[in-house]
Amino acid sequence: MLTTTLIHHQLVVVNDVDQARDFYGRVVGLTEIKRPNTGRNGIWFASLSNELHISVRDDLTGFGPTEMPLNPGLRPGRLGRHIAFAMDGDLDEIAAHLEAEGIPYEVGTAGLPQIFCEDPAGNFVEFNTGWDKELV
Repeated sequence: MLTTTLIHHQLVVVNDVDQARDFYGRVVGLTEIKRPNTGRNGIWFASLSNELHISVRDDLTGFGPTEMPLNPGLRPGRLGRHIAFAMDGDLDEIAAHLEAEGIPYEVGTAGLPQIFCEDPAGNFVEFNTGWDKELV
């Protein structure tokens, strides 16, 4: 049987590389890393041993968030594909940061320390704190 040692990276598809660089680099705080010439436009970021790969497509048809609501009170897309970042600080600090950036967000309803927003391309993004503590 094979054993996975870590999840190496996740790929997110966007339609504007500069907006993605600003959101994931400046807003989220990831470090941009060298990317091999793959013949396609994109950028790569890293945080510790994990990477986020950004692929650019002019047409995002077929790459958008899944339309599956958590509950009828929330907008569609709240349970579909997303990327999650474990963050330092607490939810109030994350919320204040997103508010200062003018980024709308929602606090999770599952009883875990989560805040959700969208990147400029409409990809669903989760910021969480204290998951390990909450699940023990």
